[in-house]
Amino acid sequence: MSNANLMREAFELLQKDGVIPKASVPTALRAAGLNPSEEKIKEIMATATDLDMPAYEALVTKHNDKDDTAEAVKEAFRVFDKDLDGTVSVADFHHIMTTMGEKYHEEEFRDLIHGFEDKGFIHYENFVDKMLAPFTALGNNDDVK
Repeated sequence: MSNANLMREAFELLQKDGVIPKASVPTALRAAGLNPSEEKIKEIMATATDLDMPAYEALVTKHNDKDDTAEAVKEAFRVFDKDLDGTVSVADFHHIMTTMGEKYHEEEFRDLIHGFEDKGFIHYENFVDKMLAPFTALGNNDDVK
């Protein structure tokens, strides 16, 4: 489902009399695929009002931090980029993905890196861009297969 569809669906669920009440703005932002920090929510709520659909779309567009998210993920990869050449070893990435946080099973890991492995390394800039592609343009995820 595209972000535009998510926004329309969220608007329909959250609206009362054609507007999203101010108190529901944080929920509405998250429903549109955004993940604002608590600090960002406080900043938004300081000036927020009830939102009709055009105002909701404008707010989501204004606070769509996709570039910040992509950069944060790439920065996390750089921690493991021993040669600072834009790559991480498949072995290191495998260890991270199968032993930390929500652990991937071997088959899931192989599916994840399929098409990104190059001689035992992953070029993480390309990997991150492709993985975040569904979230990088409101309403446009047609290029993701």
